[in-house]
Amino acid sequence: MADKTVQLNSSAKNPNNVEAKKYYIFNETGNIMMASTVDSGNPITKEVQDVFAEVSVFFAGMSRAITTTINPDTGKPYSLYNYTALERIISGSGLFVHVTETDLSYESHQWGANFSKELLEALLGLATGAGALSFATAMISSIGQEGLNISGSSSRSDSKVGNIVFVCEYLLGMPSISAIVVYADANTHKQQLDIGPCFKESSVTTNWEMHKDTYLFVTPTFIRQYAGDLDSINMNPEYMELISWFSGLLLQTPSVKSVVDSTKPNENLPSGSALAKGTTYSLLGQFLGSEKGSLKFSESGSKGKINVGSWGTNEVQFTVEGTQATASSIQVLDKSGKVLTNTSQTFTIA
Repeated sequence: MADKTVQLNSSAKNPNNVEAKKYYIFNETGNIMMASTVDSGNPITKEVQDVFAEVSVFFAGMSRAITTTINPDTGKPYSLYNYTALERIISGSGLFVHVTETDLSYESHQWGANFSKELLEALLGLATGAGALSFATAMISSIGQEGLNISGSSSRSDSKVGNIVFVCEYLLGMPSISAIVVYADANTHKQQLDIGPCFKESSVTTNWEMHKDTYLFVTPTFIRQYAGDLDSINMNPEYMELISWFSGLLLQTPSVKSVVDSTKPNENLPSGSALAKGTTYSLLGQFLGSEKGSLKFSESGSKGKINVGSWGTNEVQFTVEGTQATASSIQVLDKSGKVLTNTSQTFTIA
């Protein structure tokens, strides 16, 4: 076979490709950053404002839930800077798509407000120039205090402390929302946390080992009433079925999609159907195994018999014989007799 490898070359410089200038601003707490390629004299559209408003609603709801829920390890409410609380919201909400993760090593010779500003710039990948991040010291101090609380609790098995920053971008007319989550191990950095971000000694050098995750924050298009509809995401059966299907693909979970008459492969037999002797049927699914197993009716004491023909990981052909008066699901068993899955429909034998 001929080598079809294509040599990758550097792109030729094009003077027409110009990076757009970006303007940014943070909210008062520093947890929401707005960035836009248009300046404040050109307001963004109402539709984009509505999308960004959902981020504020979500963050407000998340903050209230975290700070009013009692942490069983401490008997006190969770802190917004408790990474375990943040991670559970992120993984459980279904609104975050993990894009990148990076382990960071950071050394600083700064102190006080300069340290806090420098650290945030490094974590966010944002060069603010002469701009002042007025919230930086308060944010870093709060993270440090939570770290001291965690490292001082001998009962905690999870010692991570962190923070989340939502980045709402309006880039050339297109909205984009991401979330940056940074955390560090409080036990590892107990000495730095004891010193605190407001130390004054210019000779102090601190070293930090941190982890940074970046997510896309996905706002479903059917959300119209913000917080009221955010909750409906986990109650939407189609959405939950999609997640279950994706999970099945990840775990390669055996499942049966349908049972059909081989002469009518597009017609899924409804539950309660009577299977005819002498007719070849196909059980369609996924991850049923490459080695031939067996099929049987799940009803205890069943007199109906299922004869397996061809066996594939996605399709098993079979015929039936005997009697089966009571509707029963069909079990799929592997070579050793272990039940892999069953049909959602039930069947009898005509």
